Amino acid sequence: MRTEYVAVPVAQAIREDGVAAAIQKKHVASVLYTYRCTLACRHCLFSCSPRKPNVHVGLEDGLEYLRRLHQTDRVVHIAGGEAMMYWSALIDLCREAGREGVAPHFVETNATWCISDALAYRRLEQLRDAGVLGLLISACPHHQHECPAENYDRCFRAAVEVFGDRNVAAARLTMDELRDFEAIARDEERLADYVRANPPCLVGRAGEALARYLPDRPISELAHDSTWKGPEDHMACRTQFDPATIWEIHVDPYGNVTTCCGIIIGNARRAPLAGLLSGEGWLANPLVNVAYHEGPTGLLSMAVERGYVPRDGYPQKCGLCWEVRKFLRPHFPDILGPDEVYTVD
Repeated sequence: MRTEYVAVPVAQAIREDGVAAAIQKKHVASVLYTYRCTLACRHCLFSCSPRKPNVHVGLEDGLEYLRRLHQTDRVVHIAGGEAMMYWSALIDLCREAGREGVAPHFVETNATWCISDALAYRRLEQLRDAGVLGLLISACPHHQHECPAENYDRCFRAAVEVFGDRNVAAARLTMDELRDFEAIARDEERLADYVRANPPCLVGRAGEALARYLPDRPISELAHDSTWKGPEDHMACRTQFDPATIWEIHVDPYGNVTTCCGIIIGNARRAPLAGLLSGEGWLANPLVNVAYHEGPTGLLSMAVERGYVPRDGYPQKCGLCWEVRKFLRPHFPDILGPDEVYTVD
């Protein structure tokens, strides 16, 4: 459960409590560096995989995005996909950003690249020397389906030594626990139990691969479902489209600005990024306006008007949104995108 947003400046929050705690207190803003990834996790909201286009954020765009993201008073990071796939370009960006004082506070990784202690320390030390303050390392049965437990353990140990424990956002897991994640990933019954106990937002690949583990329910019962990183007590999705409450802002390789995976608020290449990050004009976006005021049921009404036939039930509020958005996408191709999110491979 995340803690409430606090008013102290992000630099102070990091200095006093470290990167991991500051993420919970200040929320995050990210350069979504690439949709390409070394993994194709079943719970991935962005549908990332090794088969996505070989595209990543360029140096000049990345510098501009980092400059602007640092003005949001959020914890700034580089995410993906797996940014470490483009190590040379990534470290060049971090170094240039560091020279300007706008290096990301942390980088997010799945640790698949971490195949030796020497490589782990070398890369993490280079990130630290460029001005990066910490690391986020992902681990769960979905990740460990393909990422060896040893890689996570190696990455975690190196990160704690390089950045300090409080600057590493990662679960403190034993090898036995990591091995159990691997076992869950390969056991259909245990995986179903895990998904029911830890339901992901059913968007992107999660909406295609994991929805079957959760029972359909009438729409009237979905209002109290949790949404991505924040509770709602009604069908509206205000927390996801209010700059004061959203958990994360993303700017992707195409300049798309999003807060909820697959709904584009605007494009940094066509509109000033500062305005997009501040929420200026968001509600002029027709789908954002409906999602903000009515949530998935409002989007459902739009889909029905265009020929969509509703199901008797859906497993989750976010799952309803995903199913409706897939139908609406041809009608709103500039808002429901990019292709990477909706092409689930």
